[in-house]
Amino acid sequence: MTNDETPSQQSQPVEQSEVFGPIDAGALREIRDLVMEQEPLAETASLDDPLNPQTLSVELSDGVGAASTARIDIRWSLTENYAIHYTDDRNQNFRFDCHPKPDAPSRLVGESCIAVSEAGLVTRTILQRWRYAYAHETFEGINDAEDPP
Repeated sequence: MTNDETPSQQSQPVEQSEVFGPIDAGALREIRDLVMEQEPLAETASLDDPLNPQTLSVELSDGVGAASTARIDIRWSLTENYAIHYTDDRNQNFRFDCHPKPDAPSRLVGESCIAVSEAGLVTRTILQRWRYAYAHETFEGINDAEDPP
C-alpha cells in the first residue's frame, strides 16, 4: 500500500512483469463484474484488450475529497499478485499492491491491511476501503482496517 504523488500509467519493465506473473484474464473479468454490481459510482469497468487483457480500468463518477472523477486500474496475476491504483482529477493517487518488488525504490511502503488473496475478497475489501476514503474525504485511515472485508 502506497500513497503516490504522481500517477503511473507506464507499463512495467519486463523483469518486473515476469516477477508479477502472467495476467489472469478470468480474475479481471470476475473483478469487473463484481465492481459493477457492488459500486454505484462505477460508471464503466473495461478491459484494455478483450482477448488478452492486462489491466481493468474502472471509471468512477466521483472521487475522494474535492475530486470530481476518479479511476481505479487493476492488474491481477495467475499467481494472485495484484496492483490496484486509484487516481483522480486532483492528481491524488493511492495503491494497494501485493507482489514481489525487486530492486524497489527507497520509497516508504506500509504493509497492507488486506490479508486475503482471493480476487473476490480483495475486490470487496478494496471497494470497502475506497468507500471509507470517499465518506471521510481523505486517504487517512484507509489502511487501518483489521481483517477486512
